[in-house]
Amino acid sequence: MVRGSLFIKSLRDMRKSKAQFISIFIMATLAVFIMTGLDSIWFTVEKHADAMYRSANMSDLWVTVPNPSEQMVWGISKLDGVKLAEKRFTADADTALPGSPTLHVYALDGRSTLDQPEIHEGKFSKSGGAVLDISFAKAHNLKTGDYISIKLNSRWLRLKIDGLALSGEHVFAVKNSASLAPNHSEYGFIIINTDALKSIYGQKIYNQISVKTLPGSDIPQLVQKVGAVVGNNLIGITLQKDNGSVSSVNSRIQQFRTLSVVFPILFLLVTALITQSTMVRMIENQRSQIGILKALGYSKRSILWHYTSYGVMVGVLGSVLGLLTGPNIFGRIMVRQLNLTLNSYSLKINYLHFVFVLILILICTGGVSFLACRKLLSDAPAFLLRDKPPKSGQHIFLESISSVWEKMKFSSKLIARNMVKNKGRLIMSTIGVMGCTGVIISALTVRSTLSGISDYTYGTTFTFNQKIVLDTSKVNSTYLKNLELDGITQQIEETAVQVIFPDGSYKMELTNITTKESPLIYLQDIDGNPVSIPENGVLMTRKLCKEKGLKKGDIIQIKIKDKGYAAVPIEEIAYIASGQGIYMTDTYWESLGETFKPSALLVRWNGEPDQKFLDRDIVSDSATRESMQDGLSSSLGVVNLAVLFLIVLGSSLAFVVLYNTGMLNYVERVRDLATFRVLGFHNREIQYLVLIENYFSVLLGMLSGIPVGRFISWLIASTIDERLDLLGNIKLMDVLIAGAMTALFAWIVNKVIAHKMKELDIFEALKSVE
Repeated sequence: MVRGSLFIKSLRDMRKSKAQFISIFIMATLAVFIMTGLDSIWFTVEKHADAMYRSANMSDLWVTVPNPSEQMVWGISKLDGVKLAEKRFTADADTALPGSPTLHVYALDGRSTLDQPEIHEGKFSKSGGAVLDISFAKAHNLKTGDYISIKLNSRWLRLKIDGLALSGEHVFAVKNSASLAPNHSEYGFIIINTDALKSIYGQKIYNQISVKTLPGSDIPQLVQKVGAVVGNNLIGITLQKDNGSVSSVNSRIQQFRTLSVVFPILFLLVTALITQSTMVRMIENQRSQIGILKALGYSKRSILWHYTSYGVMVGVLGSVLGLLTGPNIFGRIMVRQLNLTLNSYSLKINYLHFVFVLILILICTGGVSFLACRKLLSDAPAFLLRDKPPKSGQHIFLESISSVWEKMKFSSKLIARNMVKNKGRLIMSTIGVMGCTGVIISALTVRSTLSGISDYTYGTTFTFNQKIVLDTSKVNSTYLKNLELDGITQQIEETAVQVIFPDGSYKMELTNITTKESPLIYLQDIDGNPVSIPENGVLMTRKLCKEKGLKKGDIIQIKIKDKGYAAVPIEEIAYIASGQGIYMTDTYWESLGETFKPSALLVRWNGEPDQKFLDRDIVSDSATRESMQDGLSSSLGVVNLAVLFLIVLGSSLAFVVLYNTGMLNYVERVRDLATFRVLGFHNREIQYLVLIENYFSVLLGMLSGIPVGRFISWLIASTIDERLDLLGNIKLMDVLIAGAMTALFAWIVNKVIAHKMKELDIFEALKSVE
């Protein structure tokens, strides 16, 4: 009976203060929605990608070496920390299909257990036939039992398709440097047995050693030992995390992991502060009800749970709704937009993070209600049944400045005194607006920064019209110079080179070798000053230097083919927004003992592209600057879409916070406002007293939100992706947009409050609680 009556009372109280409870419910829902939604994106990708890596028994590192001997494989397998070492062959091959798409060939030995395909149809025959990329097969209407021809070493090999599969090395795979996003109709993989290579090369041939390490192995130290075993024949060692597909997947995970940490924290902080303030005030307004319940003989435990349940119910309902909608709306849409080839797209929810957020919300709702009610229960019923004694008046700072105070209107003095008297409310309102403005500014800044990457990369740094990927076996630098194409050209060799950094770490780093005259690649430092590729050293991108803790004058070691390592100085540092790596001139590259072999030709045509040249067999692929710019924009589009969601949600939170604080300000001063009405104040004058306070807190919050937005933008820009060098500088337009949105919300809220003030029941407001 007691519980039932208290439950009915709680429903009645919630209905009476429905605006405040609804706002708390919405804030809790938004906070959990954004956290679980963003969390589910990277968590889903990470779990499914890891499952594919385990299913494939993917190697932890690959050692690229021409024709590795059995002695090398045996020597590596005996190193401490190595579980297994196997040989394989890998290379790109042309196909006889329409459009001449490319397949990456993996040739495995009959006893191979590493880097296995995940078969979805058919089987992988150890004796013959092939397993084809299932996405590539669908794009070309191929099925098991069909035949496909591939071209290796200038000879054609016809293979029967025994199975269709996925590969952990092709979750996100691009054809070459002219492609920035996967295209399954142009590029895929095929897995064959090394026996099939005999008809092409006359014998079994290998060019890679796959290595599986033991858990807990010291990978950097192991890489050094592997390099010592292979010797000067080493071309490079690629760690699993540096594999092109794995690196791209990890970048996607990192992008959304960063967003899922930074923005939800802000949402939660704002929600926690406003909810805490709201619940305390609501319990304080129930002091007479608490006195009545105590006088009627209700136990302290019953009263405590009664008021605690207010916050618990709202917090749990909001959190559950956020959990149900965040992953299913936000996560489900975004995972499909990532352009990843996974074995499953079923959503994975990080329940550990959800429980943490739920506990935080319950502390801010139920916990705060509990403490506030417990504090009131220490007073006697007779004391609680009387009005709370008003705060004692005090002089404010402005009163000491008589020249200012005497010139102020009476209403302005009232506003100033009320804000000082209720500075806790002003501070909470300001912090709430500050957090929301910071969220909007940072989201707008990240969006404009990401949108500007493609324009900067292919508008300022690279100024070619077309990038032409070449068949390096058929061209050389002299041949390209003698072409006399109608336009400005620049030769470039794009390769991955084994680098030892000063900290002792090894990495296959993207290296661009080009001519000293660089008419189509315009490099700048962080301040926008032009930078030239040095003649006696290398140029390194700013983000890579920052990641490795390097500066001008530092020495790195580069692996030279068939030789040891050459020490080279970092002579210049340049800012490149997308695509980090090393640049050097062709003459310096050759002075190290290497041969300059252009892999691409950059062209700025004077007129129309030379189609006759583009149709030659020396051209492997080509892409216009516009298509590459669109490809980069497309690859960043999913993050932009997520940020757009954040802008909408941040704006919604800002509106709810402003409405909540504005309504509380009005409710707390109902008796004062009614008194002013009795004293003859006009509606417009009374509205001025309340609404100016709201605008003042909004103004303070907007101004303090600018540095908050700047800090968040910088934090996201510096951690979102190691391949992107984002500055995170806020723009005036983003600040103005955020300010205009916040001001608009404040105006709408004030309009609602002004309307309620017109309908104020003076007699009801002034009725004594005694």
